[in-house]
Amino acid sequence: MSKPTRTFLSFAISLFIITSTSLNAFAQPYEARNFCRDSGIIFAFFNGVQTTIGEANRALNEFRRIHGNERADGENIRYEVMYNYTDGLDDFVETFEQRVLEQEQILAGRYELALEIINGGGKWWQRLAELATTLPETRDDFINWYQAKIVQSLTSLAGNPPTITNYSEHQSRVDTWIVEGKQILMVAHSQGNLFANSAYGYASDKIDNEALNLVHIAPASPTTNGPHRLADKDLVINALRASGSVVGITDIIPGYLNRPGGLNGQTDILGHGLLEIYLNPALGLGAAVVQNIETELANLQPPETEFEAETGFFTATLTWNGAGDVDLHVYEPSGSHVFYQAMTGTSGYLDVDNTVANGPEHYFAACEAEKLQAGTYQVGIANYDRADGRTASLQIASFRDGVLGTRSVTLGPPTGDNPSHIMFDVEVVEDSETGEFEVIVQ
Repeated sequence: MSKPTRTFLSFAISLFIITSTSLNAFAQPYEARNFCRDSGIIFAFFNGVQTTIGEANRALNEFRRIHGNERADGENIRYEVMYNYTDGLDDFVETFEQRVLEQEQILAGRYELALEIINGGGKWWQRLAELATTLPETRDDFINWYQAKIVQSLTSLAGNPPTITNYSEHQSRVDTWIVEGKQILMVAHSQGNLFANSAYGYASDKIDNEALNLVHIAPASPTTNGPHRLADKDLVINALRASGSVVGITDIIPGYLNRPGGLNGQTDILGHGLLEIYLNPALGLGAAVVQNIETELANLQPPETEFEAETGFFTATLTWNGAGDVDLHVYEPSGSHVFYQAMTGTSGYLDVDNTVANGPEHYFAACEAEKLQAGTYQVGIANYDRADGRTASLQIASFRDGVLGTRSVTLGPPTGDNPSHIMFDVEVVEDSETGEFEVIVQ
């Protein structure tokens, strides 16, 4: 079974888009609103151990504040969290409640003080210690448990490092950036280095080395793919060294009692925190980390790519594991059915169509307010031919929020132009007061 030739289709569609855009430029009675900021560089942050999504986003905002939204040459930078969840994070919450909150009634219901206890506390801690005589011992007991728990988690993960199969969400995001021709800087802290190494290895097989760099911060791994920084008094990595090899120390920092507060005003008794230690502007280490990142940003070069995919208000990226022809289908709110035979819809476009192996296929919804439609976009996939038994992965991401969902499915027999699986309902909602749009995945 074979498909119609698509070269002429693609050319005709491109010509139609260019012509329509040119005509619309004269017809628009108002200044067009564009919801997307074109960015040639992706700053991808891989968070550390025992980090919540909120904390990871706080760190990302600090990187954005430090490095800005543009490189020195004017190239725009877009920041995203490549979040990884720590096994045992729920145990951490439960243990804090058992070891601290239940023992000290003065702290009842105050879980938000957990990380402050680890980070030293400041004046509020001194006052609480006066009111609760066992509090210092309780803190020390909890910190010892916390350190052991982190080391156990990192040791376990290092022994079973991330693989392409285990971490398909990160790799699907990398596929989208590559097909869109982005320059990629990965920055990883602690546990995030294990995930970043996997993503880097995956990306390096598909993209020019000049378009991909990685900076390691307190790496919980003996393997590096770029410059690294490690403090001598990082007790977490020092504990890992006792059970296996880690990278060498690069910087000397003061002892805990003489350590200045970091970006969040805290000090981290374990010497491992990103905001407290490694981005601390009062430490030479903080300046060195920033310089490493600036250097790697400056060294990035645009990749050579066979694709010319666009960044959309939201995107759908389809990949699969091997030979075969798997098709991406999008049903837009207007009723338009976007797929290889009709690559231009009312609101979006199928701008990459792969007929040989692995993918990707790529759909993007328009960033222009006058073109983007509110409503439900159904996104499905079909084994057009030769992909029986293949695992297909589909990822939805928005310009504003990054990855919204990733799902995989094992394909059955060919179904031609009829999708066998509807993977996502993507809801685009318009705020009637502000005119802003939001993407919600169902």
